[in-house]
Amino acid sequence: MILGISILFGLFFNINSIFGDSVDTSEQITLSKDLQNNSVAQDILKKIEKSKRWIAQIEQRNFEESERQKELEEKRTEVLQILEQDLKKWEDLWEYSTFDKILERALENSPAKDTASIYDHPLKFTASKINAGREALQNVLLQGGGPEEARAAFAKAAKITRAEMISANSLFNIIHYNAYYNQQILFDSDGNFNLELSGKELRKYYQDYRANPEYLQANPFDKISWKDLGKNNPSTKCRQEHVLVYRTTADDYVCTTEYTAEMWKRHNMGILVTDTFLESKDSKDVQQFQQDRIFKKVKNINTKIQSLQEHYEKKLDDTKRKYDSLFFIMNIDKKTEEKKLFGKLIGNHSISKEQMSNQITNIREKYAQLEQNTTDEKSRVLEILKLQHTTSVNNLVKDYESDSELKITWNQSNPIFEAEMSLS
Repeated sequence: MILGISILFGLFFNINSIFGDSVDTSEQITLSKDLQNNSVAQDILKKIEKSKRWIAQIEQRNFEESERQKELEEKRTEVLQILEQDLKKWEDLWEYSTFDKILERALENSPAKDTASIYDHPLKFTASKINAGREALQNVLLQGGGPEEARAAFAKAAKITRAEMISANSLFNIIHYNAYYNQQILFDSDGNFNLELSGKELRKYYQDYRANPEYLQANPFDKISWKDLGKNNPSTKCRQEHVLVYRTTADDYVCTTEYTAEMWKRHNMGILVTDTFLESKDSKDVQQFQQDRIFKKVKNINTKIQSLQEHYEKKLDDTKRKYDSLFFIMNIDKKTEEKKLFGKLIGNHSISKEQMSNQITNIREKYAQLEQNTTDEKSRVLEILKLQHTTSVNNLVKDYESDSELKITWNQSNPIFEAEMSLS
């Protein structure tokens, strides 16, 4: 019994050593002489030795795993560093071709600080759209939006529509003296020109050949043309739709249209005196250009409608005058015929009073019928004129019914159709 307790105590002690602190498996465990021939002790000893070997193997595996993990972390760190270096090289390689760098180089290479190259304005316009997209993207993210919503906001804000591109190109051509502002705003958003609607506006540039800078430059000895135009002074007040211009080439002052003034300014031949209309053109942006273009289109449509209305009213007036004249002549003819009849009947006793009355009645009935026929004809003509006018106006209005930039409404107080800018 005492032996069994001793063996169990020894086994318990060795098990605690196995699962407690690390066991030095290099030390050999032996039995005292009184236990060497004990089978139970021998079996326990074998199990202890086997447990020690297991522990040693586990510790070796843990050590090897730790070393492999350490080596793996070192490799991972090394690969990340190489990747960062490669990405940096890639960014450096493509940085030269990025839009920001192109814009930066363009601004640095401008001939002068106050002189922009032909590429500066398109690049700045594109940059403004990109920056607007970036700002829209950040706003969505700051408000808790997801990546898809942020990308959609960027695409919408950074998008350059065809109409914006056409307006931008027109504006840049104006800024670089390749076109006239008042001419460019006559074109539609798709770049097409409506000659019937805006041809009159375009012809204002060349109504007077003496006002054409190219003519004046080509004919410097045409003193009459030079003198006829310059008869003003700096305090001159020009009539409506005209501006006062100082002609640098002639050292005089001229009242002329904004169109002519714009041409002179573009040819460095004149400077506006009383207005900053043309000087402000260079500072206008694409949105302002589009608004001016729509405003000009609305103005030209209203002018066209008003022209149709005036033409119709003139036709009405001419027609009424024509028939009033016919009625007046008809009344004179009736009185003349009655007078002739009275002259024949006076002193003629062979004709009774009843016959005389019948002849006079016949004349009056004839002219009454003629007057009625003429009145009916006048009504038909007026109705035809009204129908023609209505058709003309409706055809003009119909051409712009699908135009999202404006809307045409009926003015009850005028009453005619009127075009106005759409608020949508």
